[in-house]
Amino acid sequence: MSSQIKTNILQGELYINGEWVSAPDQSFFESLNPATGELVGTCAAATKEQVDEAVAKANAAFSRWKNTPLPERAAYLNKAALLFETRKEELARVMTMEMGKVLPESLGEVGVVIATAQYMAGEGRRLFGETVAAGFPNRDVRMVREPLGVTACITPWNFPVALASYKIFSALIAGNTIVWKPASEVALSAKIFVEVLDEAGFPAGTVNLITGSGRTVGQTLAEHPDVKIISFTGSTEVGQKLAEMSSKTLKRISLELGGKNAVIVLKDADLDKAADGIVKSAFTTTGQRCTAASRLIVERPVKELLLQKIADLTKSMKIGSGLEEGSRIGPLVNEEQLHTVEKYVNTAIEEGGKIVTGGHRVKELGGFYYEPTIIDCVKPNDTIAQEEIFGPVLAIIEAGSYEEAIEVNNGTIYGLSTSIYTESLHYANRAAKEAVSGLVYINNGTSNAEMGVAFGGMKMSGNGHREVSHHVFDVMTEWKSIYTNY
Repeated sequence: MSSQIKTNILQGELYINGEWVSAPDQSFFESLNPATGELVGTCAAATKEQVDEAVAKANAAFSRWKNTPLPERAAYLNKAALLFETRKEELARVMTMEMGKVLPESLGEVGVVIATAQYMAGEGRRLFGETVAAGFPNRDVRMVREPLGVTACITPWNFPVALASYKIFSALIAGNTIVWKPASEVALSAKIFVEVLDEAGFPAGTVNLITGSGRTVGQTLAEHPDVKIISFTGSTEVGQKLAEMSSKTLKRISLELGGKNAVIVLKDADLDKAADGIVKSAFTTTGQRCTAASRLIVERPVKELLLQKIADLTKSMKIGSGLEEGSRIGPLVNEEQLHTVEKYVNTAIEEGGKIVTGGHRVKELGGFYYEPTIIDCVKPNDTIAQEEIFGPVLAIIEAGSYEEAIEVNNGTIYGLSTSIYTESLHYANRAAKEAVSGLVYINNGTSNAEMGVAFGGMKMSGNGHREVSHHVFDVMTEWKSIYTNY
């Protein structure tokens, strides 16, 4: 219940070496509710010196944590999973208040955090090495995974705690220590997350929370010689800058970046299923997902019928505060994002696009609301078909065949998620091979990842690393080869 939300307790301090701290002259920034504009709370804006201190404490804690037995590390994660369950509603409501997604989505996100803690705890018995047949007598050869050290986790606002759990829990079970910089829009949600880890008893210095600007915190972490891994989710532009800055110290860097995801619908598809999957993929989280469907590539014979079904479903979605029962579309995260969406819609119209439904901000609600918007008559090379919008906008592109559709799908700089609806095994299997995407969904929307399945993109959607599954340990560990002559 809202009475349980004590944002005054969550405001203010940084978490360094197991303590909540702030300087006498600490600067603070505000967290505002995008549905109302009301103040949710304030959080500390870390200085470079405080970032350096957090890294130093994490580095000092590393040798002890890496030598903690894996099953013991797992026990901390299992305890955290239980504690997240007790604070599930509180954390979900604060997330909704900070970034606007509807409450059922926020509750589901905390469920992902719990599942991730349990999954990574299970990896405490599965971080296997390898043995290799030696080429000489009286010799054993084995390879083991070793943690690297301080891991900087830099996370976005659209999934405030789920994406953090992917990075933080995998790094911890591998034996690394953490300095976490969350997006400023969701700093209070990050506070609750770290309070749970503190209550779970993680040793001092193992987890550190540093809130503040990307210019100060992010750049310091990227250039710091004692940070050995950067795990980042966010825009392609910021990811490129982080890669440049971190290259001087040869950091391991994992980048999960933008997308321009498409749903392909062939003329033999179940159109009702396709329409439902498209609308959910395009407009859940108000379109603010890296895997959101922002393009519909549809074969010409079924375009009009499918478009009508999509428009009808879209018009039935209730727009309102994420805390209001029945709301399915919440506000955009801030005013800047609202202006970005407006700019792209106006550009689409200028380039020949036609509004099917939506196309306006919802002024009567206050806050940063924008109608879920469908734009027809979009050409494959139009701005709205090429650039990531991160808002509730779906572009409709006609195709004359499967071959044309897959060419349009692959014709962007991104390669995160592709969906195809078809009853044909032939085209389903071709799409699975021919889509240049890290994720391919057949008869499902573009945004439906499962625990234990590698998550990440190709081309400008990432740099080849993966999260969510055991493949994340290719980032979080390095191999050591051991030769024993006896």
